[in-house]
Amino acid sequence: RIELERHQAELQALQLQINPHFLYNTLETINCYAIVQDSDEITEIVDAMAYMLRYAISANLEEVTIVNELNHVRNFLIILKHRTGKEINFDAVISPSLLLQHTVKLTLQPIVENAFQHAFKDGLEEHHWIRVDGCVEGDQLHIIVEDNGVGMTEEQLKRVNEQLVHSAYQVKQSTDHVLHRGGIGLINVHRRIQMVFGDAYGLRVESELSVGTKVIMVMPNLNRRSAKENTNRQKDSPLPGN
Repeated sequence: RIELERHQAELQALQLQINPHFLYNTLETINCYAIVQDSDEITEIVDAMAYMLRYAISANLEEVTIVNELNHVRNFLIILKHRTGKEINFDAVISPSLLLQHTVKLTLQPIVENAFQHAFKDGLEEHHWIRVDGCVEGDQLHIIVEDNGVGMTEEQLKRVNEQLVHSAYQVKQSTDHVLHRGGIGLINVHRRIQMVFGDAYGLRVESELSVGTKVIMVMPNLNRRSAKENTNRQKDSPLPGN
């Protein structure tokens, strides 16, 4: 826990060192050159990068919604499309009723990025896809990132889920590339969800070799909790005229 608090302090220190106005102005300068050169591609990349930067260093680390996270993913995919030169088959089929549910910032995009890094080892082909869905199960909200990539063996899957379960004090110790390779590892996402909502929540992985993988974000269904709290308050309140 001390190690996690140290990581938080380091992150806050890095954020304080960034002058967002300087970075935004720099991106705007690049954008002006792009306009002069009549380059729609550069303009699109810069706009996407500016949004991702603004979102990443903004306040309210916990007070974001699923639609905010999806918009962050959309800008990530714009940049990825230009980097790879390929259209990304990405589909967000999550119900509109869930889009305003609250979540933890910068959790969805790292999972999508992780899928690109590990699911399609031989390169992105036309038949490949990544899909984001969601559902409510009782008091829990599940956000599912699914791909049709290489998948994992039963042994690999077991190891990944065991490391997630025992990750509380092992954020830096684990070296499993599925959990750590890339910008923000899955264990990082898992622990940040737990730090906000509690140890009962976090990530769960399902996978089948040569079929694909699902990474499931398990969080509390805050809408249901709020509805219950309102109902209880109404029950406890005196009736009019009493």
